[in-house]
Amino acid sequence: MMSFWSFYFLGKVGLYYAGYLGFHWLLNLLLAVAVLWPVASPGVRRARLALALPLAVALLYYDSHLPPIARVLSQTHALAAFSPAYMMELLGRVFSWRVVAGIAVALMAYVLLSRRIRFGTFALLGIVSVPLLPALMAQAPPFPWTPPRQSMAVAAPASGAPTAAAPMHPDERMQAFYTGENQRRPSPEPSAPQAPFDLIVLHVCSLSWDDMEFVGLREHSLMARFDAVFTQFNTAASYSGPAALRLLRGNCGQGSHHSLYEGADPSCYFFPTLEQLGWRTRGLLNHDGKFDGFGQALESRGGLAGKFDSPEGAPIHMRGFDGSPIYADRDVLSRWWQARQQQGSQPVALYYNTVSLHDGNQVPGSKSRSSLDTYKPRLAQLLADFDRFLTELEATGRPVVVVLLPEHGAALRGDRFQISGMREIPNPRITLVPAALKVIGGGRKSSTGTVVVDKPVSYLDLNGLLASLMRDSPFSEAATPLSERVQQLKGTDFVAENDDVVMLRSSVNQYLMRNGKGAWLPYEP
Repeated sequence: MMSFWSFYFLGKVGLYYAGYLGFHWLLNLLLAVAVLWPVASPGVRRARLALALPLAVALLYYDSHLPPIARVLSQTHALAAFSPAYMMELLGRVFSWRVVAGIAVALMAYVLLSRRIRFGTFALLGIVSVPLLPALMAQAPPFPWTPPRQSMAVAAPASGAPTAAAPMHPDERMQAFYTGENQRRPSPEPSAPQAPFDLIVLHVCSLSWDDMEFVGLREHSLMARFDAVFTQFNTAASYSGPAALRLLRGNCGQGSHHSLYEGADPSCYFFPTLEQLGWRTRGLLNHDGKFDGFGQALESRGGLAGKFDSPEGAPIHMRGFDGSPIYADRDVLSRWWQARQQQGSQPVALYYNTVSLHDGNQVPGSKSRSSLDTYKPRLAQLLADFDRFLTELEATGRPVVVVLLPEHGAALRGDRFQISGMREIPNPRITLVPAALKVIGGGRKSSTGTVVVDKPVSYLDLNGLLASLMRDSPFSEAATPLSERVQQLKGTDFVAENDDVVMLRSSVNQYLMRNGKGAWLPYEP
């Protein structure tokens, strides 16, 4: 039976070195010794096999980069809403046919050679090589060894936390970040605008800079129409619910993921604050908002209770992964804008959410059933819809400020930790999104160009910029140029979170990740 176990361990070591699998070498070594130890009694061997097989399956899952099983079980209510076609699509991403074919070839070679070669010895050597090889090559030990504290020290954050004289350990860095962010508020504070204007926030599910680059649309002409584009805007979240709550509570600094589901200072709520300053606030979705209680969360936790208009009546553009209708963005927005123009001079602030790019969407008439294949045409359509909507806004001459702000990326590229479409780890490919701002109408002269903001920023910085537009009207002749306004943004250090996973930037293009209570590890996709 050790012949089978030899292939099991050799296969895992090979997948580890190929980058497809993690490897908890000590646990694998203990299991290998347990199954290798000679036992004379057939009954004991059968009992050992019955115990070892489920442990081997559990260890294989633990070594994989799939989400923890507790996380999967906690999401069974959401998984139950997936259509069978979408479940099959996801399974096809998990099991790479190239890897499966490689394992099959290796198994055939193993069977042919196993009578001549003692693979058990090679299996043990392979397991031991996992911690020894990096040490011999003068590299840091891999997981599960905890890196020394001094090797994981990182520089103090750019903002949002006190500056330290010496580098800080990531745990200290996180505590300093939260302490500093808890004290931050927009600067200047929001106030009644000198010249009232409508505000439209376009909150887009599943769009990051990396996604746009992956499908060849990063340089789309729509982005050039905006007055300011943020290349380092961090949504701090990889799922829609937390991302929406971070946006809707953007008048306060960035708190932890779990703090989003606790009570918050009333002044943190963006849209209720606008309402107090004279805006009429509204919400609009191009979907039914039922999945995972998204719409309900916007009302109960985001300050938009009773504010939503219905998209029904607009054409159904596609179907979601759960079969629910997704309405055409241009039609939903245009219908709303036409109705808004009949509502008087009181300024309106609209929160608009679209899931047209969500993973698993099915487009009628598409030749491919894979949502990865349809992502590019869906993105091209969405950007075209937004482009036409901006033209419609400009044609009316009404003063409007439009904010484009994705929730998170689609994770199209995937990496060795996550399959394409999985967003458990909020890495920068997912949380750095194409945020942008445009000032329209009100007699304002045409923009002379797009201001590109490369500074790391997040929600509070954007709200500070909007507060600046309220205090110093962009529609006046003596308005402060947008280029000067963005220079005053203090910025926000990169920290992104999911339920159990935290990621921070340790230096330029270098990131650290912690899963649960585990050790901080370099994130190298």
